[in-house]
Amino acid sequence: MEKCTVASLLEGRSIKLTKQRKVVLESILKRNEPFCASDLYESIEYNIDLATIYRNLEMFSTEGILRRVANENDRQYYELACIHNPPHPHFLCSRCGKIYCLKNISTLKKIKKILPDGFSIEQTLLQFKGLCPKCHLE
Repeated sequence: MEKCTVASLLEGRSIKLTKQRKVVLESILKRNEPFCASDLYESIEYNIDLATIYRNLEMFSTEGILRRVANENDRQYYELACIHNPPHPHFLCSRCGKIYCLKNISTLKKIKKILPDGFSIEQTLLQFKGLCPKCHLE
């Protein structure tokens, strides 16, 4: 299976590829953990203002390129939503604020069994909150 690229993420979508969007997507592709707009802003060397990053993240989320992970302390976190990163639960440390990706659990089939006929699941969110090992020892 090939790794995601900017082109593969935009394939079949009516999103115009601008220099700024390309830079934002390239930065997202380098990440292996959930991120917020300010994380991207601090890591991008190209001159992009924070408002543009917020607009792009919102659009990418609406288009299904990103999925929302957590909303903590007025910050929305995202992660790449592609075949290489299927939906999975997360753990949010209530002390340091770090978000950890947990192994995928196959509960979707079980959930579908308890839903009445005619219901269609579009998104599942599962998040645990507590102390990570580092904060637990402090």
